[in-house]
Amino acid sequence: MNIPVKKWYEAVQTRYSQQKYMTKEIKPFTLKSLEKKFEELNETYPEARVEIIEESVKDILPALKGKYGNFTDSPAFIAFIINENGKHRWSKMGYIGEAAILEATSHGLGSCWIGGRYIPERSKINIDLKRGERLVAVSPIGYSSENYNLTRHFISKLFPHRDRLDVKELCPDGYDPDWPGWVKNAIKIGSYAPSRLNRQPWRFYYGDGKLVVDCKSEPSAYKRLECGIALLHAEIGALDGGVNGRIEFGGLGLASFIKEI
Repeated sequence: MNIPVKKWYEAVQTRYSQQKYMTKEIKPFTLKSLEKKFEELNETYPEARVEIIEESVKDILPALKGKYGNFTDSPAFIAFIINENGKHRWSKMGYIGEAAILEATSHGLGSCWIGGRYIPERSKINIDLKRGERLVAVSPIGYSSENYNLTRHFISKLFPHRDRLDVKELCPDGYDPDWPGWVKNAIKIGSYAPSRLNRQPWRFYYGDGKLVVDCKSEPSAYKRLECGIALLHAEIGALDGGVNGRIEFGGLGLASFIKEI
């Protein structure tokens, strides 16, 4: 997967979840650019794919089992789809899905991860699912409403990661201030990943050029997805730190970023 490091690194640091959107349609050029990037993302792993649906997110929410915030209509939403038989499918979905979110962010669009069990008969929208596929999450995309809770908007924009756990808490085997700069940057950016109720389930381990991402406790499906999000963030942090590498799923943890020798 081609990662536009500078663009996504900035998006990681400025993005925050948004529930309120303007009725303004997304610019055709922006949609075309997103669709092109999503096609590339969908070639990364057969276990996960993303798709833009040009309908309001409010039309799909009744089909997702769970409780959600007070969303306004959005001009479109992203559908996050996994292959039920795919290996490491949830972690890969988080990894690919967050890439889609960061790309949308880089185009000035707001977003918000919304996970839940999809019940097709409740849906007003026909999601084109292939055999063995399952919709596991959605995200509205659109331009943030200018009237949206100005105080919260201002604070969130200035300090989007003010409620993150300290990086030392995220490294159970210890955090060494003498680690290479790329490792510390990867962990910091990894810690900025979004998660349900801000539970931050990811934990990081480093040794011999390998940064491992694992779950704090027994990983549920959606915790695996959230750790996949943190994995992409960590890779972006490593690349920004001047180090290339590869992603490996499974092994010591849920996944790892392995530095190229």
